[in-house]
Amino acid sequence: MKFILKTLIFIPLMLLTVFFTAPFQEAGGAVCVVDADTAKVNPWVDSLMAAMTPDERVGQLIMLELTGKTKPGDAILNKLEKDIDSCHIGGVIMFYGGPARQAALVNRIQARSKVPLMIAQDGEWGLSMRLDSVPKFPRNLALGAISDDGIIYELGAEISRECRRVGVNMDFMPSVDIYDNPANTVIANRSFGSNPLNVARKGCAMMLGMRQNGVFTTAKHFPGHGNTEVDSHEALPVINNTKARLDTFELVPYRHLINYGAPGVMVGHLFVPSLEKHGDKVPSSISKNVIDGLLKTELGFKGLVFTDALAMKGVSGSFEGGEVAVRAFEAGVDMLLMPPDGVKAYKALLAARNSGRISQAEIDRRCRKILMAKFEMGLPDYQPIKIENIYEDLNTEYAAALERKIFENAVTLTANKNDLLPLRAMDNKKIAVVSIGKDANCTEFEAVMGQYVDSLTVLTIAKTSNEASFNSIAAKLADYDVVVIAFHGGHAYPTSFGTTPAMTKFVDNLAASKTVVFDVFNSPLCLTKFSNLDKIAAIVVSYEDGKAAREVSARMIMGSLPFLGRLPVGINKNFTEGTGFVTKTITLE
Repeated sequence: MKFILKTLIFIPLMLLTVFFTAPFQEAGGAVCVVDADTAKVNPWVDSLMAAMTPDERVGQLIMLELTGKTKPGDAILNKLEKDIDSCHIGGVIMFYGGPARQAALVNRIQARSKVPLMIAQDGEWGLSMRLDSVPKFPRNLALGAISDDGIIYELGAEISRECRRVGVNMDFMPSVDIYDNPANTVIANRSFGSNPLNVARKGCAMMLGMRQNGVFTTAKHFPGHGNTEVDSHEALPVINNTKARLDTFELVPYRHLINYGAPGVMVGHLFVPSLEKHGDKVPSSISKNVIDGLLKTELGFKGLVFTDALAMKGVSGSFEGGEVAVRAFEAGVDMLLMPPDGVKAYKALLAARNSGRISQAEIDRRCRKILMAKFEMGLPDYQPIKIENIYEDLNTEYAAALERKIFENAVTLTANKNDLLPLRAMDNKKIAVVSIGKDANCTEFEAVMGQYVDSLTVLTIAKTSNEASFNSIAAKLADYDVVVIAFHGGHAYPTSFGTTPAMTKFVDNLAASKTVVFDVFNSPLCLTKFSNLDKIAAIVVSYEDGKAAREVSARMIMGSLPFLGRLPVGINKNFTEGTGFVTKTITLE
């Protein structure tokens, strides 16, 4: 309760300062800055630097992985503990598991390490991206539909609180990739949308909410992974954008986040020919032109530079052993994330130092920079995580209310012919709901609809049903005045977005003959799979297929909540980015 009260008091004050007063000025006004001045006196950092050997300082540049499902005695944990002892690594990124198991592991490895570890999580939409039994928040695409950026800040603050509760002090987010390629198979709903300024605003709000509540973030995937059709986990994507295009599009969010003190940037495994002077096919994550040249010199970034995971095939296929780690260091990276073999990476850095290829002075400068970040994370005062009540502390009423608040501001009314929605004066109308994709007769959506409509007819059909089955459903709808179609259980990725030809034909045909309200609990881009959008009376985009989204969407259709969201991406020339009808609630006489 104390945290909630503090948040409610602090957020309006912060937002008045940050978002409503020249929020994206080009110079000055930084709200939080990682102090990269390695000459600055800091007794805690100074004492650690003096106590560490030159070889131990090298280890601080490496972050290895550990799954939260690991148990004491497992080989993967034994190996990591040996690497902590022999390679003196600076951090660990935690993967899948549960909060209590993760907290216990963090306590164990923190106790093992001579220098407090930076504990990271790749949690773009909160801990639920990696952990079970924790609050679930919407992905970025839904957040991109929200007009009130203060809600995004509020979400960042809550995710930060949850991260700290399980021992995390670095979250590899926000993703500020701009979703301008519908064929992108890896970013999709991880992006805030296709408008660079909207992405910048949402990224800044999330970063500030996290950082000002104790957790560092990394803007990613520099210089921009949005316009790709290749997954860098599997191969090296090529970005054929000109430098001018990068300046006015992909780099816009980074400029704003850097201006507002972004503590970290993660560089992606991308090949951008326009940034390589001699046309060499160099992944951005090990490119001196991209990191030292563009990110640090041109954009003026002074925070921590991370690679994306060095085990990914977008970069790991280019070099053997620890060579990729040395290349990344030479390019200007501060922290090497998940090299294929931590010991080989460590030994390769030592060998490069011993040969004079890299200098101990530069190693020390980056080591000190990492320690300064650890100081700002509060690691000098680190205390073991309390396991008791961890589930109750994470799964609060506030977190559940925040999820609902997000959908109340995100769900988007994309089309609304003759002001059909909210539905009103329906006493003499026959209304049916067709639930596509759910086997049960009733989800929260249909249940809430039934609270408003007497004798509501609900028909269900699997999205994989054949054309004959869909025709059978259509025949049952002949006498109904309004048909609400709820598309459940799709997914956010091309090429189908979870649709099938029989399903899209059913919706298209019904829209030509009936008054149809089409509600997609999915990415708005799934609408590109339908041919008769212009004939659908009302189109609602609910973004995700969870309990909160279903309840909120049904109440909006019936008028007890207003529609407030706007499309974060364009669907076609008639439904462009920013489209959204704002409605009022129905007042009962």
